[in-house]
Amino acid sequence: MRGVIAAFETEEALEDALARLRERGIGGVETYTPKALAADKEGTGSPMPLVIFVAGVLGAAAMFGLETYSDVLNWRVDIGGRPAFSWPAFVPIAFEFGVLCAVTAGTVGYLALNGLPRLWDPVDEYAAMRQAMRAEWVVSVRDEDDGRVEEARGVLLLLHPRSLESMSPALAEVEA
Repeated sequence: MRGVIAAFETEEALEDALARLRERGIGGVETYTPKALAADKEGTGSPMPLVIFVAGVLGAAAMFGLETYSDVLNWRVDIGGRPAFSWPAFVPIAFEFGVLCAVTAGTVGYLALNGLPRLWDPVDEYAAMRQAMRAEWVVSVRDEDDGRVEEARGVLLLLHPRSLESMSPALAEVEA
């Protein structure tokens, strides 16, 4: 896989580059920025909120069912004449277990969707990445098609980036 990396001095220059790359239909674009871009704050339609909610509800329901089974159906303990199904006593633990399930699903889902943990990426070897996320606004474009990479290089070159580097296929082979 080949690619190109461009570093820009301002957020506006990077957003202009992203807009032009989108106009041309160039994919495989990743940004490395000191702060979130305005376009990223709109939301991506991630499935994570639904996954977290479902995990929390299922966890709470499972714990409530387990408590009901153990206290009512299997090992009934009569304490102070309370009814067999005293559900208010089950709510706090069921809620806490639901929260635990939701947090666990969120953590695992976050790692899975972002391909983490990934200790090394070929893009880390390029000079533009040394100041990425601190002082520069960096965009990388990776694609299998050399023509698309050259088209992206031409688009980025017209915007006069601070630096422009080509990603070599040798480093991309190490990634696989």
